[in-house]
Amino acid sequence: MYVSVRGRIWLEAEALNMVERVGNYVKHRRVPIVVSEGGNFLTFFVPAISGESVAHAYQTILAEEMGKVKEKVCKYCQKGIFLKSSSKEVYQDVIGEKPPEAANKKKNEKSEVVGKIESSIVSNCGVEDVGGFLYAENPNVKRTSSFYTGYMVPVREGLKVLSIDPQLHSRYALGTKFVGAAEGESTSGQEEGESTSGQEEGESTSGQRIYYVELSSGLFAFSFDLDTKFIGKYTFNVDQYGQDIVQTDSAKKRTQAAIEALRRLLLEFPVGAKRTRFNPAEVRWDSLSLAVSNDVWTMPSSFVGDYMARALSKKSSVNYGTNIYSYAESECKGDKCYPTPEETVSNAINDALGRLK
Repeated sequence: MYVSVRGRIWLEAEALNMVERVGNYVKHRRVPIVVSEGGNFLTFFVPAISGESVAHAYQTILAEEMGKVKEKVCKYCQKGIFLKSSSKEVYQDVIGEKPPEAANKKKNEKSEVVGKIESSIVSNCGVEDVGGFLYAENPNVKRTSSFYTGYMVPVREGLKVLSIDPQLHSRYALGTKFVGAAEGESTSGQEEGESTSGQEEGESTSGQRIYYVELSSGLFAFSFDLDTKFIGKYTFNVDQYGQDIVQTDSAKKRTQAAIEALRRLLLEFPVGAKRTRFNPAEVRWDSLSLAVSNDVWTMPSSFVGDYMARALSKKSSVNYGTNIYSYAESECKGDKCYPTPEETVSNAINDALGRLK
């Protein structure tokens, strides 16, 4: 079963993906977008939210949903720390035993080692089963994620009106004993020659810290696909490809958790950094479509506004039991259109859950 999501979401006054700090200046992620206009190519550098940011939010929810259906999740994924069995040390810490090694082993023995590593990791953590991992030792073992997402960028029509603006902020501590005096003076209550708490000797601390955070607003394109075909199965070892690692009932529970996590991601949209102080002024779906199919069937990109019409055109040529659930503030197109994004998501997710075997 395959779920493909495309949408357009308003993010007003957002700072969801900050990438670096230069001094007291915190920069927003930017990416180049090339478009064709009037026979010419134009490049825009626009604010963006990385696929890693979206994936982190989804997998954090996924860990919680796995717990609800009593499926195992490693102690790091439970805390939103996605180390993903990347080294011997992490493997031993979460599995509880040293990983097998493939050095100087024959081909069939190496295959057994690879299978052992993949099955141990997948059995021990439902998040790594769905979200993939890379065991970067000898032998390398890689599991490709069962969900696919990417950069959220402003939509085609809005590229010319976008801007990124730095906002001035300050932290104020005057009047406290933790603020150092000007050079040559002593702070009240502080012996001459002592340094203020948290302050190197000879350093003067002002009572006000100035910093800048870049903000932007726009209508962003969103994409997310979930392929449940290989949840709970071998994927890396050719000799075991597609065979079960976990029992059928457990694989079904993990798939259910992955689908429910997608529901929460779309309804709450807990994506991005700095949300505790830079929560967007508005987070609202302008349009949203979910296609539920029995095999791989992806929605067209929502970067361009006619994506819903293109989806219906595609379905007329290629159809794997595909149902398209849609919502739009203006003109909605789909097999079924709903007046709210919440109804759209709920009906599509219920369809997906109903197809579980």
